[in-house]
Amino acid sequence: MNIRKKIKFFSLFVLSLLLLVSAEWVSLWSNRSVFIDKVITKIEFKGNINTSSDDILELMDMRPGMQLSQGLLNADMRALFVSGFFYHIDIQGEADGDGVKILVVIKERPRIKDIDFIGADEVFPSDLRDKIPLKENEVITPKKVTLSKEVILKKYRDEGFFLAYVRFETEPVNPETNTVKVKFIIDEGEEIPVSKINIFGNSEIDTYDIQGIMDLKESGIIESGVFKESAFESDKQKIAGYLKSRGYVDAELSNEGTNWEIRWENPLKKDKRVVIVNFKIIEGEQYFYNGYSTSHDLTIAPNGMPQFLNKENNPVGTPKEEWSPVYPTKFLEDQYEFAPADVGQVFDESKFQKDRASINEAYSAKGYLFAQVIPRRKVIELSDGSLSRYENCEKRGSADAVSDCNEEYNRLNVAKLRKIYEEEPELRGKKFIHVDFTIRENNLAFIENIIIKGNKKTQDRVIRRELLFKPGDLFNSTLVNRSRERIFNLGYFKEVNFNMRPGSDETKMNLIIELVEQPTGTVSMGGGYGTITGFSIFTQLGENNLNGSGQQITGRVEFGPIRRYLQISWTEPWFMDKPWSLTLSAFYSSRTLYVGATSITENNNQGIKEVASYERSGVGVSAGLGHRFLINWTHFHRYSPSFFASTRPTSLVSDQVLAEVDRGWQFRSQLTNGIAYDSRDNVFNSTQGFNLIFSVDNVGQFLGGESHFDQFSPILEYYHTWFDYTFFGLIRKNALRRWRVVQQFRTSSVFTFERTPKYKNQDKERIPYIQVQDRLFLGGYESLRGWFFDDKYYPDEWKDGASSRVLFTSELRFPIEPSLLWFVIFFDAGAMYEQINRAVGERKEFFKNYDNLVRAQRYSEPVETYLYENYNSYGQKLPESPLVVNDPGNLVLSSKNLSMSNFRFSWGFGLRIQIPVLPLRLYFAQRIRYTGVEDRPFGLYPDNNSFQFVFGIGDMRF
Repeated sequence: MNIRKKIKFFSLFVLSLLLLVSAEWVSLWSNRSVFIDKVITKIEFKGNINTSSDDILELMDMRPGMQLSQGLLNADMRALFVSGFFYHIDIQGEADGDGVKILVVIKERPRIKDIDFIGADEVFPSDLRDKIPLKENEVITPKKVTLSKEVILKKYRDEGFFLAYVRFETEPVNPETNTVKVKFIIDEGEEIPVSKINIFGNSEIDTYDIQGIMDLKESGIIESGVFKESAFESDKQKIAGYLKSRGYVDAELSNEGTNWEIRWENPLKKDKRVVIVNFKIIEGEQYFYNGYSTSHDLTIAPNGMPQFLNKENNPVGTPKEEWSPVYPTKFLEDQYEFAPADVGQVFDESKFQKDRASINEAYSAKGYLFAQVIPRRKVIELSDGSLSRYENCEKRGSADAVSDCNEEYNRLNVAKLRKIYEEEPELRGKKFIHVDFTIRENNLAFIENIIIKGNKKTQDRVIRRELLFKPGDLFNSTLVNRSRERIFNLGYFKEVNFNMRPGSDETKMNLIIELVEQPTGTVSMGGGYGTITGFSIFTQLGENNLNGSGQQITGRVEFGPIRRYLQISWTEPWFMDKPWSLTLSAFYSSRTLYVGATSITENNNQGIKEVASYERSGVGVSAGLGHRFLINWTHFHRYSPSFFASTRPTSLVSDQVLAEVDRGWQFRSQLTNGIAYDSRDNVFNSTQGFNLIFSVDNVGQFLGGESHFDQFSPILEYYHTWFDYTFFGLIRKNALRRWRVVQQFRTSSVFTFERTPKYKNQDKERIPYIQVQDRLFLGGYESLRGWFFDDKYYPDEWKDGASSRVLFTSELRFPIEPSLLWFVIFFDAGAMYEQINRAVGERKEFFKNYDNLVRAQRYSEPVETYLYENYNSYGQKLPESPLVVNDPGNLVLSSKNLSMSNFRFSWGFGLRIQIPVLPLRLYFAQRIRYTGVEDRPFGLYPDNNSFQFVFGIGDMRF
């Protein structure tokens, strides 16, 4: 009985224990035998604050419905630890019927809320923040902290601060958010100057020439000479490259003698440290050029076809005589910088590398990215014995040997070498390099994957839609290069780099796009000035990459004594993820218009004049669509309804303006259609390419309103780089390649043709079809520098505006600092024209009878008219008769009048200062006139040949 009671008691105890186990969460590691092989019914998480349960589950292989195994448990535990998000993990289990519920208990590593750089004065904190592996909203790990300190120290070493010290600190963890603020406390130390640069081992190349191509400089009065380790490493490459370009193909820098060391400037005082830099050069022999030979590799594959020739032109079964390479040999030879006439010149290794790269570039443009250019060099000594070996081919033992010898004689330019041997004895004994290029065309390359890196804000789709290719397309280097330019021209990135990696097989490659983002929001205040628009101040807010979507939103408020303006606009560059842009905007404007000056004294030449003016106010909206097609083309369409009113006329305005004021608010309806082509390499600082825009504005007519005309506006810009400050490679300094001398050629014209309303009768004399505000002006900073919009050398008709305008300009820009400052020499030309049908009423009679009126004046007052036509009020000779200048026959828009004699010209020089918030333009402009003389087509105005100072704030050119 006692035994039965004990057994019963023991059974109840075991049962209770099992119930207790089944009712509580227990660690799976210590109770594996209870739960292994059971089905997982549920997975829960505990302790996670910043990492969502879904994100943790993605790290694991366990899923409800799976059978729990020891391998699955081990793998998930390992995966959670490897993620680096957690410093404590416990996977627990609880019985759930016949299955098991899983509870993952974690303790997260704190995430970074903010990163501060204390003491970073000489290096921008943003540069450090971009480069270190520790990032905001990511977890802290000891490895990331160590790597971040190393990155910061390397950055300071690159900048010349070898004594910098970095300490890492954290503030207390916020228990509610499990976040922490971290600080890098930096002691920058001092920059260490270069006291001496020693160059050893160069016997033929002058030390001064080598120092000229280096970035490192000795400290002195002009040069700060700060030592930078990155500059030291790049200088090693530059020195070797420079020597090779001078023919020393085997030149290198010795590892034993090339180094740098920090010393005390004065070992006794020990008050200042300096760096001693040593470069030990091994020059080797100088080599000379002996020509190229180019051929395709026609090695036969087992199927009897050429193994390395393209398969597209040479399918299996193509007869040997019909085998066709992608490029014939003659085409490739035309790409080389080295020419056959250059035999005997110094062998420039850099030129050789360019020639080799030019072949690769040509093949890449056709999709043959895997094409190989295999150079084989043959060195010939310029000696009588070496040349005689090829000159006596008939002494070879066999016919084949004689044939091979004759082929080498021609290929190796032996006849030219013999001539050099005879005429240039100083080259005897020198070695000449002949290069045989063998080309293997191989397979076409297809893009397998496009991988984008570095875009933290900008969405992938914003970048991908600028690409002119997609995965699966044939690789085309032209499209790849243009795509890189398009991404950079978005303005979202300060660096855009394309790199290539091998794909899954020999026909595929992966394209890696590496980006460095820059701020895209703008908050700016500044001012602008123009001869016509006057001075104004503005505030502009904008975001060019709204939420990383590429959308743009801007608001601008401008105020000045002549112009007041308010505008807000929004643009979606890819509407519905199609290459269509949508722009919506609204504006309010108010502008004071000056419409000529009237003499208020009896003497018309020296009298006091009062300016007539009035205000023109407007409010309106616009909606525009644009569509990009092909590679560089866009067509655009915009509808702009608006209301305008003229107010506050002065006493001397014309009757036409007064009538306009009386009419009050008027409706204007405008439809714009256009097409554009843009191949500029950089829209922010163009150095090459075209920008063409042609637009047609239909105002009124079928659209209604009071204004009725068509306006045609062609614009053409062309940018050409003449050279950079290496002066075609004479100066061996890569940094100078950014200093490009660029010339801009630009023409901008507007042709306005009066039309009639379609829905109503409109009195043209009372309500002109082309109103005062639609007239065009010429002069000032906006169009013709050095001239005023009411210049005394203009026809009187121009001073009240015209309906058509033709402008030309050319600027030659010399960079002083290529991202900030340029010296500019310019030439401007402009003219304005009228439609004869604009002359109505009394003006029409004046136009028709002008010749009779001039003839009558010359007959009735010959002396006074002669003096008026030839001399001004100061007795100075006039360049042209005012009666001829004002001849309406010369002012009408016609092919005959589009001549240089009707244009006004200026030239000058100045500075372009590209400060982001406040771009400044400072010019000195001189008016010049067309003489028509062949040897001196331009001359000065005899009564005014001084330079006019032209000042502009903001880029408001025509």
